[in-house]
Amino acid sequence: MITGEVNMNIWAVGTDDGKSTYEIRRKWGEEGKKALVIELYPTISVENCGVLDVSTMHLINHVNDFGWKEMRIVNLYANVITKKPSVSELQENSLAYIEEILEEEDIKAYDIVIAWGNSLLTHKGTTNVKIDLLSMLEEKGLDKNVKCISVEGISMKSIGVHPLYLGLHYPREKWNLIDYPLKESLSALVQNEKQDKAEKEKKVTNTAKKKGKAEKHEHKNQDVGSVENVKTGQSVVD
Repeated sequence: MITGEVNMNIWAVGTDDGKSTYEIRRKWGEEGKKALVIELYPTISVENCGVLDVSTMHLINHVNDFGWKEMRIVNLYANVITKKPSVSELQENSLAYIEEILEEEDIKAYDIVIAWGNSLLTHKGTTNVKIDLLSMLEEKGLDKNVKCISVEGISMKSIGVHPLYLGLHYPREKWNLIDYPLKESLSALVQNEKQDKAEKEKKVTNTAKKKGKAEKHEHKNQDVGSVENVKTGQSVVD
């Protein structure tokens, strides 16, 4: 008979009012790898940092797959969300805080895991935050550290999958870390942003043209009306 024991230390960083959480850090061993997991938004306040949300529970269930002994979870946004968020709730991004972590001396010993999932794909603000973060990782020479989680059987097009999705659909399979296509993903995000901007500019131009034509047509009708009034000897003023 044997007895197993795991002691976990938990630290959290956030605001006094509990409205923002920048990081939740868990450590349960000395010898092993470290991970920086980047998700979308936090659901736990500093005061309740001992609580496990479902996404973190699934991650912890699979840390042995990765050989991790320490996991730091940060998010693109710092606003604590307890239900499906509206876009207006996602105002405060965490880029400045994440950059501080990326400048730590031992950062190249970390697996930096992109796990923000596919939510808010068309939200311009979120796209810009992703572009800024991926650019930051590239500029700091951390390309080789950037990973994402995959499992056997999942589409290879599924990159940066959120742990909640994996936990719901692949709870018992072995999870693997694969290289995240940083340059390709960054290029695609930038290209999508350019296309979106071009389409919006085109819509504005077309709207302006339609408005101009309508005004021109209205002025033309007014001119015709004035000529007819002159011919009949009527005043155009009531």
